[in-house]
This record gives sequence, structure tokens and C-alpha cells, in this order.
Amino acid sequence: MKDLTEIKLTLYFTIAYLAIFTALAILKGNYEFVYYIFIMASLLVLTVYYYKKIHLTLLMLTGLSLLGIMHVMGGVVSIGATQLYYVYLIPGIFRYDNLVHSFGVFLATFAIYGLVRPYLLKKTEHNSFVFCFILVSSAMGVGAFNEIIELIAVLFFNAQQGVGEYLNNAFDLVFNLFGTLVACFVIMKYHLRSNGNT
Repeated sequence: MKDLTEIKLTLYFTIAYLAIFTALAILKGNYEFVYYIFIMASLLVLTVYYYKKIHLTLLMLTGLSLLGIMHVMGGVVSIGATQLYYVYLIPGIFRYDNLVHSFGVFLATFAIYGLVRPYLLKKTEHNSFVFCFILVSSAMGVGAFNEIIELIAVLFFNAQQGVGEYLNNAFDLVFNLFGTLVACFVIMKYHLRSNGNT
């Protein structure tokens, strides 16, 4: 069996909150979020099995676990009569949902970086524009896949009100782009430094 010692605490924490929020979602009759939690649990199994092969560090795994709890809290927890996803962190500008999208694609960019870097040609690695374009395009693809998951929730769980309409979808993509650009900036500073460039 795979040695899970280094990720044991993160794994137990993730399993615990998934179990708790699954129970809460079922009690509230929120089957849309039971569906999301099932997707997350499936991703958890794949991550645990492949995390070394795709070069995920403990810090990345912890970040993904935090993203998971942010997501389930957003759908199950309410502040007053407002679901957490719709709470404004900056009034009229930046909602909790935007934070989750930005953080999620920020992490996705780092995961893609770890995955593709060993396979990139040196010429591509040293071309900042091409390197960032690959990372940003790939991370935005992950974000688009998430929107497809939300579409399935709309079609099969009548989640139109929770997921939102076109403008919400468009803003999701904008904040996905913001998250991946920030990640790309951080990666390039690290990447250039690790390659001895200035």
C-alpha cells in the first residue's frame, strides 16, 4: 500500500469534513451539494493515488484540502438568510464565490506546473510568454471543466438558482483568470530564479 504518512493529517482532515458536510447537505435536502461532494470524494481518491506521480507537494495538497472545505462551506453554510457563496467580502465587488474560484484556479495552475514542467522543452521553459500561456490556458481549461460540472447540477438537480445565470458564469471565468495570472506571476518569479535567470 502507498505510504501516506506525509499526508496523513491532511487526508484525515479532508475525509472528516467531507463526511460532516455530506450529512449536513442530506439533512438540508441539498442534493446538489451531495453531488458536488461525490465529485470531490472521487477527486480525493485520484489525488491520493497519483499525488507523487503528478508532483503534488504537501503544501499543494493542504491547499487543495482548504479549497475543498471552502467549497462545501460555501454551499451548506448560510449567514443569516444568505448562502455563504453569495456573501460579499468587498461590497458590490467581490463575493465569497469569487474567492473560491480565484483560489481554486490559482492552485490548479501550480498543479499543472508540477505536472508539465518535466516534459517541457528547455526552449519553451525559458520563454516566459509561451510558458505562461501554456499554464494559463491549461488552468482555464480546468476552470471550464468546473463550469461543466455546474451545468450538470443545473440539468439534473435544478440548481439554476444556486449556480446562477450567464453573468455569474462569466464572472467565474474572470476570477479564474485572475487566479491563474497571479499564480503564473509567482511561478515565473520562482521559475526564473531556480534557473539562475534575473
